[in-house]
Amino acid sequence: MNYLGLDFGTSNCVACAPSVDGEIVFIPLEEESTLLPTVLFVNRAVIAGVEINEIELDDRVKTAMDENRREQSKKLASLQEELKNFDDRYKPKPPNKPIKPDPQHYLERSELYKEAISKFKQEELVYAQDSELYSVRLKDYVNQRENYENQRSKEVGKLSSEQTVKRYVRIAMQREILEDVNKQYLEQTFFDALTKNSEFLFGLNAINAYAEDPLSGFYLRSPKSFLGADIGKDHQEFFINIVSKIISHIKRKAEIYFKKEFEGVVIGRPVNYHGSRGEIGNQQALSLMREASKRAGFKETKFFLEPVAATLTIKESDSHTDNTLIVDIGGGTTDCSFLKYISNSKEYQVISNSGSRVGGTDFDETLAWNVFMTYFGKDALDIQGLPIPSSIIRDSIATRDLQAQLRFAKSKYELNKILKIAQEPKKIHRLISLQENLYQHKLLIEAERLKIGLSQLNVFKNNLSFVENDLSVETHESEFADKLRNPIESVVRIVEEAVVKVGELPQTIYLTGGMSRSTHLIKELKKNNNFSGSIRQLDSLSAVSQGLGIVAKALGDNSNMTKKYIEMGLSE
Repeated sequence: MNYLGLDFGTSNCVACAPSVDGEIVFIPLEEESTLLPTVLFVNRAVIAGVEINEIELDDRVKTAMDENRREQSKKLASLQEELKNFDDRYKPKPPNKPIKPDPQHYLERSELYKEAISKFKQEELVYAQDSELYSVRLKDYVNQRENYENQRSKEVGKLSSEQTVKRYVRIAMQREILEDVNKQYLEQTFFDALTKNSEFLFGLNAINAYAEDPLSGFYLRSPKSFLGADIGKDHQEFFINIVSKIISHIKRKAEIYFKKEFEGVVIGRPVNYHGSRGEIGNQQALSLMREASKRAGFKETKFFLEPVAATLTIKESDSHTDNTLIVDIGGGTTDCSFLKYISNSKEYQVISNSGSRVGGTDFDETLAWNVFMTYFGKDALDIQGLPIPSSIIRDSIATRDLQAQLRFAKSKYELNKILKIAQEPKKIHRLISLQENLYQHKLLIEAERLKIGLSQLNVFKNNLSFVENDLSVETHESEFADKLRNPIESVVRIVEEAVVKVGELPQTIYLTGGMSRSTHLIKELKKNNNFSGSIRQLDSLSAVSQGLGIVAKALGDNSNMTKKYIEMGLSE
């Protein structure tokens, strides 16, 4: 049986499988990218019987295309400014070439000329060494700049096609002329839309649809975060449908790429799924994932602990220590596996697994709260000098909490009451704009951009003009650690608890997952006396998925290594 390794992540999905020669190969899931963002967008159900004025439609499309071109030009100009700042900061300067002394300047002063020539030769040696060092630095810079430019270019995106613009302008016009049914249209819930629309978008298509017109549908980040939550049977069916369609897409892509059928799948699982229901939530999440996998066409589904999967990618060339701790900081959870290395069999033995519901998305929400929400009423006062309730502001960015999002969706009346008594009504107007236009996900996307941007630059500016014209927020790298203090401390505490649980100190800590690259997090871990050993990094985005691919290969080969994998973290 052919098995596929699948990391169905909080932020991205990654899949891989062994090639004919046994090499683990990552599968392109969206054009050339091996990453499929785990987001979806479902359109609101369009009310039938609406007639559109085609002449007005064409005029609006022309206006919208002109505006899109202007916005694209601004984004490209901003990108060039960022690249210039990148160059100013990182581009190495070539060494100055020494100038050979002119003998004409030393007529009848041969001794001085000899000294000048001797000095010149020494400078030439130094110049040669500096040139070699410059070449190495220049090569590193070119690679870094290319990666940074590619990443930012993806964020800028492409100019929307006229067909795409026409589609969204048509939806906007439908919304405008539906005055008599507008209430019904806008009061749809996410689940109403899923009931009436069997199809939805996911990956970059979902991100682009939301960016084009947030009000035309519902955007959901990471369905994985909801699988362990307290949701009814009818809502569970929705999530099975969502996950099965995404897995089906991945299965189809894999089979086209490898030109063979995959009957089995190994899916990564956190130690504990996101939610507050403990083992009940874990079992529910696994049940939903198993059913979704079955509907996607897999005959056999196995689950494998994500941090243990990352262990399998530790290179044989690495020096192995008795006590090793794997810390996988994913989008929704942080998972730890404590291992002992058995030198006789040259393999790791899992001693303990633990996990907590803190991950990269918590970092994004914390950044949004500490950096952006001051502009939306956080810590604001009413006219009597009393604090404005913060719960409604917190609900706005709690995008993984369905109840919080439902409360925020219905908060218009309460927000207007707060507006009347606020000392700074402009901030509440922004919060109302967030609520009316469903911009909360855009705010979280901006928080993620800030998190990535400050890993490269000293200062990063977020453009929030989608909320209010000319609104932007500038953040300095020096403020970054303080803004993220709580989630950083939470991750450090999770690691501490994993060590206390075993009662032994790790000699080596391996970090993986999106936030494993955080220099501030690594600095805090190194300050802890319990982590006096070395801290190393596995590939932040592919270690787990590559490990799942290794397990898939072993299962497909029915090799004698399968038993070891089962003992380490494989479950039915």
